[in-house]
Amino acid sequence: MKLLKLGAILLAAPLIWSLQAGSVKAQSEVELKEMQKKAMGYYDILYPNDTLKDWFTNNVGLEKGAGPWQNLYKPVPLQMYWFPVRHYVKPDGTYYDQLLEKFKPTDCVKCHEEVTPGFVRDWEESTHAKPRKNPRFAEKTQQIEKLIGRELKEVTCSDCHGKDHKELHMPTPATCGECHPQQTIEFMSEAERGRPNHIEGLAANVIPPWYPEMARRGYPAGQFGCDLCHATDRCNICHSRHKFAAAEGRRPEACMSCHMGFDHPDAETYGESKMGYIYHMEGEHWDWEKPLAEIVPGKDYRTPTCQFCHFDQGNGTFAHNPVTKGVWRMGTVPPIGIDYKSSLKDYPFGIQLPPMNYKLDVYSPENKKRSEQWVAVCSKCHSPRFARLYRENLDNFMFEMWKHQDRAQLILDDLAANDEFDVPIKERDIFPLGDILADALGPGLLGEAVYKAFKTTGGKVPVIGPILGLYGVFMTGKNNPSEIELTYANMWFGDAKHAYKGVAHGQQDIAWWYGAAKVYQGINKLESQAIALKRGKKVDEFMAAKGRKSVAGIVGSIVGIVAVLMFGAAMWKKRRETRQ
Repeated sequence: MKLLKLGAILLAAPLIWSLQAGSVKAQSEVELKEMQKKAMGYYDILYPNDTLKDWFTNNVGLEKGAGPWQNLYKPVPLQMYWFPVRHYVKPDGTYYDQLLEKFKPTDCVKCHEEVTPGFVRDWEESTHAKPRKNPRFAEKTQQIEKLIGRELKEVTCSDCHGKDHKELHMPTPATCGECHPQQTIEFMSEAERGRPNHIEGLAANVIPPWYPEMARRGYPAGQFGCDLCHATDRCNICHSRHKFAAAEGRRPEACMSCHMGFDHPDAETYGESKMGYIYHMEGEHWDWEKPLAEIVPGKDYRTPTCQFCHFDQGNGTFAHNPVTKGVWRMGTVPPIGIDYKSSLKDYPFGIQLPPMNYKLDVYSPENKKRSEQWVAVCSKCHSPRFARLYRENLDNFMFEMWKHQDRAQLILDDLAANDEFDVPIKERDIFPLGDILADALGPGLLGEAVYKAFKTTGGKVPVIGPILGLYGVFMTGKNNPSEIELTYANMWFGDAKHAYKGVAHGQQDIAWWYGAAKVYQGINKLESQAIALKRGKKVDEFMAAKGRKSVAGIVGSIVGIVAVLMFGAAMWKKRRETRQ
């Protein structure tokens, strides 16, 4: 499949996405109607042309995958729930037919009390079931009724899933946007910042080449974690179905099931920090029904939550967009401002594929503004001087981490330049999709140097470091990647991220013992491994010179035979002496 238009599409899309407002408050019914129209066009705006729709939003069931490599694999059946707009398949079979005969289309609750009682219990406790359960929700419900032009005694199954079981569908943000347009638009505005964000979770999952490579090698189920964690373009990632409680979505646990672990240990670093411990000890007594904009630090919350810090848009406003203040972009993009000695000085190597097509400028006007927003957020609980010094320390810490990565990258660059990897690159399986990447993307997107490397080697190229180099923790081929490449991938993508998140969230042990200390140890491991690899190649070259390898083999065989004979003679002598 040719993807020569990919760059233009991906570069044009942010221009369209940038039309979205970050934090919007409707002032009139006309504005609210306009917001509703935009919200219900969620996927049309997110994927604004036929190619992108064909990749991500046109429902193909389970017949093929998603993204530019959709024809290389078929999704596992569970993906119909993780990515319903793309893969959902309506129920069928005898059991389902019997249910439709037994219950009328209006008997949703009666049927599901029998089939899925947990769903029903959650719904009965939800605001959807009791839209006027208190004055605050009664007022919001009245606004929604004006917006949709009908009375809402309750929001039932058919409002979200459709009235016809033959056309049953899973709700999407476009569905939610009919009644909740402001929240949906705020969520959509994440795309302005580019990846990483939530609404492009599916794209970020299936575009990297290791995902389809593992699937075509026969390991699609092994990517369960990737699928479920990247199913983030839906409202129920934070407001769990079928309760959809705002109060639930305001608690840190709403974030923690995904934001944890190897590459983004947010749950661990926040949860084990002083802030996290205060929350664990006192959080049960806080008023989670209160909107974030009404929270008084020290009174309502004695310590901040994930949402209180990350949803803050400045000037007292909060929105369903936690990425607007992001500066370090998960710590995976090399920053400018470092005198790189390794190939990182040439990053992004001519590549034009977002998010790999730029170096990060931490001190650009936009990022300086975002840093100031963080200082303002932290100053709600700390002194402004402390907040500013802490923010500056985080930036300085990250620059130090990238200096270490430069040192590590230089070690791997040297091995690659001298073909000192064990196993050599030419004796390995290809880089993921290495056999088709060059023809599929072309030099315009890959960059001339990267394109030629793939083209001339048949896809057997070492790709080390940000961002394609992290395939080492997602994909395994025969002899690819090697041990030293895995050491590097684990160091910069895992250990360095523990260091980053530990500092960002104030968890000192993770910042050091599971972060910085591991990075330092990783570099020393790389240096030791590199020395061993260099010695190994010299030994191979020495043995190969002038037939020494074959001579050594003959000598080794003779020595082995003599040793066996001597051992046999000794055993024979011992037995003889024993008999006598």
